[in-house]
Amino acid sequence: MKERLLMLLACFFLSVGIVCAQTSTVSGIVVSEDDNEPIIGASVLVKGTTIGTVTGMDGQYRIEGVPAGAKTLVISYVGMKTHEMPIKSGMQKVVLHSNSEMIDEVVVVAYGTQKKSSFTGAASTLGSQSIEKRAITNVTAALEGNASGVQVTAATGQPGESSSVRIRGFGSVNASNAPLYVVDGTIYNGSIGDINPADIESMTVLKDAASTSLYGSSAGNGVILITTKKGKGTGGTGVSLTINQGWSKRAYNDYKKVGIYDYYPLQWEMLKNSYISSGKDAATAASLASAEIGGGIKV
Repeated sequence: MKERLLMLLACFFLSVGIVCAQTSTVSGIVVSEDDNEPIIGASVLVKGTTIGTVTGMDGQYRIEGVPAGAKTLVISYVGMKTHEMPIKSGMQKVVLHSNSEMIDEVVVVAYGTQKKSSFTGAASTLGSQSIEKRAITNVTAALEGNASGVQVTAATGQPGESSSVRIRGFGSVNASNAPLYVVDGTIYNGSIGDINPADIESMTVLKDAASTSLYGSSAGNGVILITTKKGKGTGGTGVSLTINQGWSKRAYNDYKKVGIYDYYPLQWEMLKNSYISSGKDAATAASLASAEIGGGIKV
């Protein structure tokens, strides 16, 4: 009886050891490469199985019951490159990298962002790369030739003055035809020329009623949404300097000029020749030229 009891206890501990050896628990956190912020809703799957989970609000995951033979975790997220990593004990940190080839073009709309493929309204998007390629001093100049259905008329040339922007023609005779500007989700009533073009991340032009319906009648002339750049957690302070220089030269050489002492003799000779051309003799022409020159001099 004693031997049977010892045998049962040995089998029990052996089975517990086998179960413990067959399963384990893995945990970690998934962050983004761009800002090192936790990624919510990333899929974490044990490769070759259906065992997995998704990351929580803090970007962390925990998978229990991982088979002993499992060696690899597969982490994936929309717009990110799928990452595979070996299973290790302890808290693991996973950094996902952006996949620009998979990301669909995103359009900023009144209520947030939306993929361009699923956006039904009429809108044109202008990114920071297109703005940086042009040497401009005003935000409105960035729209010239880059947005369809947008007419940009040059200003008078006064420093700091913005160009006039018309979206799909003129909507009123007496009222304003300027579009509604929205900067970072807030209606902007100031001078658009006060915004530094280097601070702009993207510009979206909303043209039709479906796109501008949220703003009501104030968006009758269209809406221009401006998203400014934000700081990135690069681990230090960065300073960027942009210098634009230009040179100009007249297309033709200027006329030769004379001083004050040479002006009057030449003027007298011109008057004399004009009188001779009109039929006067040389003496009369000289007298009339002297009288005209003398009469024009005031002491």
